[in-house]
Amino acid sequence: MNKNDLVEVLLSIDEEASFVLDPAKAKPVVVIVGGAAFMLRDLTSRPVTHDVDVLQASRQVREILNAYPHVNGAVATYADQIPYNFEDRLVPLDMGARAITYCTPSTEDMIVMKLYAERPHDLQDMDNAARQGLVDWELLDHLVRASDEAQASALSARRYREMLGAYERFCERIGR
Repeated sequence: MNKNDLVEVLLSIDEEASFVLDPAKAKPVVVIVGGAAFMLRDLTSRPVTHDVDVLQASRQVREILNAYPHVNGAVATYADQIPYNFEDRLVPLDMGARAITYCTPSTEDMIVMKLYAERPHDLQDMDNAARQGLVDWELLDHLVRASDEAQASALSARRYREMLGAYERFCERIGR
């Protein structure tokens, strides 16, 4: 899927949600992560992604998401790979949705997630965002090193140390 395909899928979900959600209540928030989030925020040079990874969504919205084969709602299992307070830094996506508020974590929060995975396409996404000057390095360093952020959400001290090593390699690779 390219960026236009992603937006089309998300707007279709939004349209379905508009029929079942109570308009008098606050719009539910859907948090998108992974390659789709990087594409929707123009942070990557990759032209396509295979799916839309949803980290958080309400039960009602998840029921709608389940009908879309390209939407992966099972990424909550990776919540240990995102800094603990990521909700404080959510970035809304302005795509014309009326019933749902689509968001992504901050660029820096998403980079931490990609540091944990450190797959080739993750490296490409991180490097591209950095080379475009779209990374707040002070915030990223805080998220990586602060005891109440990535370290607090890590499942184990070993996984956290591995992510720290990936961060050091990332900084070295891009000359920071």
